[in-house]
Amino acid sequence: MSYQDIDKEIAHLEIVFSLISTRDRFPLSYWHQRLHALTRSSTMLPTQRQRLAQLEATLRSVGATRNLAGAKTRRPRGLGYEPPNTLVPDA
Repeated sequence: MSYQDIDKEIAHLEIVFSLISTRDRFPLSYWHQRLHALTRSSTMLPTQRQRLAQLEATLRSVGATRNLAGAKTRRPRGLGYEPPNTLVPDA
C-alpha cells in the first residue's frame, strides 16, 4: 500500500471515528481490525503513525464509554428488585 493510499484510509477513518458512538452498528472489533491492517504497512510516514495512534486512542475511549454505559444498565443480581418467579409447577 502506498503512503497516499494509507493517507486516504486514515482520512476516512478519522471521519468515521468522529461520528462513531456507543450505539454504532459496526462492532469496535471491526474498527480495531482496520487499524491493525494499517499498522502492518512498512511504508508509513511518522505523521501517519501519529494519526493512527490518535485513532487508536479515540477507539479506546469509545470502548471505555461503551463498557461504562453497559455497566450502568446492568443490574447486579441480589441487589434491588428481583422479578417474581414465573415458573408454574407441573400439576
